Amino acid sequence: MLQFYLVFVGITLFVNGVRIYNSYAADTSKHIGIKDAAVVNLFTGIMGVVLLTVMVVRSTTTGDSLAPAAYSGLFVLTYIWLAINAFTGADGKAFGWFCLLVPFIGIPVAILTFLSAVTGFDYWMVFSWLAWSVLWFMFFLLLVCQLPIGRLTGVVTAAQGITTALMPALLNFWGII
Repeated sequence: MLQFYLVFVGITLFVNGVRIYNSYAADTSKHIGIKDAAVVNLFTGIMGVVLLTVMVVRSTTTGDSLAPAAYSGLFVLTYIWLAINAFTGADGKAFGWFCLLVPFIGIPVAILTFLSAVTGFDYWMVFSWLAWSVLWFMFFLLLVCQLPIGRLTGVVTAAQGITTALMPALLNFWGII
């Protein structure tokens, strides 16, 4: 189920990255409308809500940990929040504060994943959690601290969409990792 969702997370991160990068370009003809990008955020967020619901129901019936559902919820909330902000015109500062706290979850998840890693996919997830923690922190710096890192944040977001989500999911589907 994780790999399935990572395909859409990867695509969404890539689209968001391109939108962020171009929103800081002087040439406004390259700008991607925030509502246009919100469509992929909303789709991925709604899909995440469905998958999250399945995870929670399974966990409560089997007694398994709810931690993976909570970790997935960080992404689900991110995409739904971005979509709602796009449609309401919110400035994103509250989202930025959320992004400050996520690395405090993501870094320990990376460490725990490393300690139990067995497969190539597991090790890729260690890298991914560390990368996502950096990215969420960059969103805090951009949205709350208003540092001039918009174009860099866009590049990192798009690159992470491919390297931390889309590629590991596809390589796992294909039996490579």
